Amino acid sequence: MYRKDASLLLQVRAYIDSNLHCNLPISKLCREFNTNKTSLQERFRACCGVSLHAFLQQSRMEKAVILLRETDDPVKLVARQCGYRKVHSFNKAFKAYAQLPPGAYRRSSLHFPEDMDVVESNINPAKSYTA
Repeated sequence: MYRKDASLLLQVRAYIDSNLHCNLPISKLCREFNTNKTSLQERFRACCGVSLHAFLQQSRMEKAVILLRETDDPVKLVARQCGYRKVHSFNKAFKAYAQLPPGAYRRSSLHFPEDMDVVESNINPAKSYTA
């Protein structure tokens, strides 16, 4: 991989991390970084080992876990902060990710923090979750 590819991909990852609350279609990323969709997706997969879409979804779910564990924000607000416009979509994606709905995950992390290693071991980082 070329240095300019690595630099671009680091910038893309930083942009995603800073904008998880936004709608981030791949076409928007391509416009932001002045590249075409196929090229960006191929370079991202080659560098990171996962698709750009899977990385975006994984990042959203990781942010959701943090927000559910560390804030009292309603699930609807957590969903929006993670880039989901529909709570139903967020709930479905989160349940596929953590094997628990967001509310149940929050309750279990509040009442049984020592058991969260067990819950988090059930999380499937390789699975793709849709926004």
